Amino acid sequence: MSAEANVQAALMAALRADDGVAAMFGARIYDDETEAPAFPFVRLERHECRPIGASLGEASEHVVTLAAASRDGGVREAREGLAALRAAVDAADWNLPEGRVVLAHVTYSDAMRQADRRAFRGLVRIRIITEEAA
Repeated sequence: MSAEANVQAALMAALRADDGVAAMFGARIYDDETEAPAFPFVRLERHECRPIGASLGEASEHVVTLAAASRDGGVREAREGLAALRAAVDAADWNLPEGRVVLAHVTYSDAMRQADRRAFRGLVRIRIITEEAA
């Protein structure tokens, strides 16, 4: 598996195993296209990866964007979902089959009303730095 796939799998496993995320979203945490998911839900929207130099080996920077969608609970539910996602990233036990995570933190979050005036969309951007195994 590629470094991107390993990081994405570890992130999704951490989110799905987190009690706070499960309380907000249940099993509605997606990393693929889903036609019409039930609200509220989380979807991995983007995963950027680029190599970065490291003195003792190769490293990669991953920037992952998650979108949380809510409808019935309004902006409060969207913000609570973002807080659960941030806490899950902070508490994650990053087990990669190859290499290790040296840094993982949320760099951005925001919640906004959608054009339909019913749904809210929250975004969380996560920066993850990995190093290859020595």
